[in-house]
Amino acid sequence: MKNPCHFASAILIIIASLGVTASIPGTAFSDSVVAGTITSVAGEKMAGVTVSARREGSTITTSVFTDETGNYYFPPLPKGKYQIWAQALTYQTANAKSELKEKSTRYDFVMQPMRNQEDWIRQLPGDEFLAALPGETPEDYRMKTQVRKNCTGCHSASYPLQHRF
Repeated sequence: MKNPCHFASAILIIIASLGVTASIPGTAFSDSVVAGTITSVAGEKMAGVTVSARREGSTITTSVFTDETGNYYFPPLPKGKYQIWAQALTYQTANAKSELKEKSTRYDFVMQPMRNQEDWIRQLPGDEFLAALPGETPEDYRMKTQVRKNCTGCHSASYPLQHRF
């Protein structure tokens, strides 16, 4: 053959006609799908609850949210041991550990209210906490403005809350 492009094209056509496919990295997923339902102690289905899963030894966390009927579904996850947890404002975090190796794994969580109701304030995202600071009196408004200007200029709104001012 005079042209190397014709030769390469011919090889590709032969490979395609034989049905040879390339292995795609990252497709070693199990057939397991993790799903479940989140309810309160009173038995009410809880919508909008964050449910997260992290494989042992990994820094990647996959999070999903419950639907209006309290159900959640993870996409297929790689095989391995997992920490799974559910969290919602004013509720204690619910935890489970599992090894994914079956086609379907189900975890139903019952969310317990926080024992100390003042602790839920620490769960608020920083912007919501700053918005909730009192601002009715001139002194309160001045302090709220100072916190916003001085603490969020180079940090996220959550930073002062995480480090207790």
